[in-house]
Amino acid sequence: MLALDTNILVRLITNDDPAQAQRVQDALDAELTAGRECLVGHIVLCELVWVLMRLYGYSVLQCQQTMASLLGFAGLRFESMPTVLTAFKNWQRDGGDWADHLIGAQMQALGCAAVLTLDKRASRQNTHRLLGI
Repeated sequence: MLALDTNILVRLITNDDPAQAQRVQDALDAELTAGRECLVGHIVLCELVWVLMRLYGYSVLQCQQTMASLLGFAGLRFESMPTVLTAFKNWQRDGGDWADHLIGAQMQALGCAAVLTLDKRASRQNTHRLLGI
C-alpha cells in the first residue's frame, strides 16, 4: 500500500498540470490493477481542503462535493473511515471548518469528552468546548 500526499490528490482533482495529472492517474491505476489500495491520512485531508479553498478558490460546497467523491472512490483507504465519515457528516450539516470537524470526531473516537479551544467558531460544534477567559 502507498500513502498519498496532498499534491497527488490536488493534481488528480484539479488537473492543473495535465502531464503530472496523467502520471498520477497512471500510478494510481497501476496500484489498483495490482490490487493495492492507496491510503489517505487525516492530515492530508485537512491540507487538501485548505489548498483547494485558499489556492484554487473552491467554495465549502465544492470541497464537500470533492470530499464525497473521494470517500466513494473504491481504491482509496482512509486513516479511520468511521472518524472521517462522522466529521464529514457534521461538516455537511453544520458547515464551518473541515479541520475542526475532523479534530472533534477524532478526539471523540479516542474517548475525549470535548476539545478545549479558544476558537469561538469551533466551539459551536458539540465536539468542542470554549475556554472561558
